[in-house]
Amino acid sequence: MRLTEEIKKAMKEKNTERLSVLRMLQAAIQNKEIELSKKASGLSEEEIQQAIAKEIKKRRKAIEQFKQGNRQDLADQYEREIMILEEFLQS
Repeated sequence: MRLTEEIKKAMKEKNTERLSVLRMLQAAIQNKEIELSKKASGLSEEEIQQAIAKEIKKRRKAIEQFKQGNRQDLADQYEREIMILEEFLQS
């Protein structure tokens, strides 16, 4: 799976921010599998895309709140996370 390869790559490159986002994405996908009771067969590509879109949506909402709270540093961090997540989102 591409995600697993990207996690390994981030670990080798010691890119902690990217590694953190990718691990979060992996956990979100696993949680979705458990939620749908499909652990044995895995998620369909559509369900994986929905999980990624949900994580992006969460971050966009958080960015709005961070900007209202004058926390541009956190807003910038979440924007970088969205860019990483969007790499895995298919059109």
